[in-house]
Formats: sequence, C-alpha cells, structure tokens
Amino acid sequence: MAMGLPLLQSEKPEWALMKAHQSELAPPAYNPSISVLDYDNSKDIRFGAQIAAAKPWIALKTTEVLTKLCPHLRAIDLNSGCPIDLVCRQGGGSALLDSPAKLEKTLRGMNAVSGEIPITVKIRMGTKTGQPTAEKLVQRLVIGGQETQDFNEDPSGVAAITLHGRSKQQRYTKNADWSYIAECATIVRNLKSARAGVTDTVREPDARDLPAGSGDGLPYFCGNGDVLCHVDYTDHIAHAGVDSCMIARGALIKPWIFEEIATNQYLDKSASERLAYISDFVRHGLEYWGSDEIGVGTTRRFLLEWLSFSCRYVPIGLLEYLPPKFGDRPPAFRGRSDLETLLSSSNYKDWIKISEMFLGKAADGFKFEPKHRSNSYEIEAEG
Repeated sequence: MAMGLPLLQSEKPEWALMKAHQSELAPPAYNPSISVLDYDNSKDIRFGAQIAAAKPWIALKTTEVLTKLCPHLRAIDLNSGCPIDLVCRQGGGSALLDSPAKLEKTLRGMNAVSGEIPITVKIRMGTKTGQPTAEKLVQRLVIGGQETQDFNEDPSGVAAITLHGRSKQQRYTKNADWSYIAECATIVRNLKSARAGVTDTVREPDARDLPAGSGDGLPYFCGNGDVLCHVDYTDHIAHAGVDSCMIARGALIKPWIFEEIATNQYLDKSASERLAYISDFVRHGLEYWGSDEIGVGTTRRFLLEWLSFSCRYVPIGLLEYLPPKFGDRPPAFRGRSDLETLLSSSNYKDWIKISEMFLGKAADGFKFEPKHRSNSYEIEAEG
C-alpha cells in the first residue's frame, strides 16, 4: 500500500512501490471458464497499485498521476480497510467506513480520471466489533446511496469490492468472519436487477471488469482473511459465493501460496527452495537500495521484518493435520534439516543469522525488534 499524499510529494520510498516485478508484467494464465468473450487475455498484465488517501482530492490527483506515469498499471485499489491509527487519524483507511457518502464520491471521482484503468476498493466489516456496516456500504457502492439515486447521479463505478472479514477494532485478532462475507456476497448477487437499471455515464463498463458471464456491470466481489492454502481459497469460492479471494499475510508466510492455488495442491517446499526466495529478496533489495552501508542496512531491516512472518510456516511434511490455520501456534520443533529448523525459529537472533548468509555480518550488538512481533503484527499490519 502506498500513501497518496507522499506519492504526490514525490517521496522516493512510496514511488518504489510502483515498480512492477518482472512476473507481474507477464500475461497471466487464465482458465477458459473465466475468460471474457472476445477479450484477448494475452494483452493483460497483473500489476495493480493500492493507495490510501484521507481526502477525495488526494485520491483523485494520485489516480491521475499514476494513470499517466505508470503504463503497466492494471488497476488502482483504494484501501479503506487499513486499521493503522496513523492512517485512520488522518481520515484515511478504515476511517472512511464511517463516511460512506465521502467514500462513494471519492471512488466516483477516481473513476472519472482513471481512463481505462479499473478502480477497486477494499473495506472491512465496519469500524466497531459486533456492529457490522459493510452490507449497507456494499449496496451503496454497487447502486449508489439514496442521495445518489434521488439526484440521478452515477454510482461509484468500482470494478471490484474486497471485504476483509474483521472490523477495524478487531485488527487481526480472532478468525475472519466468512459467514458475514457470504451474506454480503449474496447481497451483491441480489442487486443485479437494481444495478441493471443504472447507467454508468462516467465510463461504460470494460468487459475485463465484469464477473465471468454476468454481462451486467456488477462488480467482482472478493473476500479477504485467513487464506493460507489452496483449500481455503477453493472452499471460499465454493461456499462463500465470492468471485475471488485477496491474500495478504498468507503470501508473507508462504510466497508460493499462489502456486498452490494454480496447481490445486499442497507444495512441500524444501529448506533450500525457501532459502532461494530469501536470496531473491536480498538481490532485489540491493538492486534498489544499493550495496553501500545504507543499502545493506535497509535491505537487512526489511528482510528481518519479512522473516518475522515467514518463520511461522510449518512444513507440510511436519503437520499433524490439514489444512493449516492462522490461529495455530505450534510448539518449537526440529525440522528435517538444520536449515529448516533455522528458518522456523521465532528468535530474532536466528533471523539475523539468516540475513548474515547474504548480507555479511551485522554490526556488533545489533538488535532487532520486529514491527509485527507476535500479536503486535496483528495490531499494526496493513489492511
């Protein structure tokens, strides 16, 4: 996620997030059953940008700038689900959930300046636990609020809505509520007839933005929360009625989760294969930040943050049951090799040792306190 205002202020760290990885520029592999009639998927790419903005003008100007300066951009997502206090206190992230009219107008404006690039949005169940509001917000985003309908204005025009099955207050504690996500998915399906009567005069729907076979301009509806393997993904598609799932922490813990989904099977990655992911991470870090003292230090810091997530992975061959769950807290275990044991350690000193394999010895007395340590990462991690 990139912050809109710093992007407009040309801050280098935020613009670094707008650089596509080589894998994101290759045409995706589509199953024929989800291909859109008469649309050439070979022209498509998989690179999108997620932004946070507290004010409509920031969101619109950021969208306009990204549209002009990022030729490989496939979608722009407004993160209205980020629970971080720093973002919410400014009026962005999950704070937008309490201003539905403002959110709708912001998305409508983003659509007006985005050209052919689809606009999507991510939301949460609500701001307070036990008081969900997403069902009303979803309806507003699909067909417009009452004031929108009264004045015959256009709805938000979003191409997709992603719902995280937790409230802002919950952050990442307890399990995601997929039953509530399923209820909202049903609402979206039931809005088809109402949506059919609304004409998008801002921009006619792009065939790529429509759910497979619908042809009615209804946005994709995606679920988010606790997807850790292909079984979770296929189960939610089948039983929650969502068009797809957004994956966040699951990809930090096991970056090959998308490969598992594509092949519909568990992949028991060896310790050496997992180490190769770390090697690639370090290489990309040094390419961007440089190989001087500052570049090495910055790369090491971000690597250690990632290792604070990836250490939670328990190899498939060692699990007592499947599928694995986010809430599981397995005791310390001995892996099938010393390297596998090291990669599974929750001790920050072992993470530093792993970083030294690629970045050289850390300074004497170097210590690291992860931003997302234990339960704290469940408090501070992004939307």
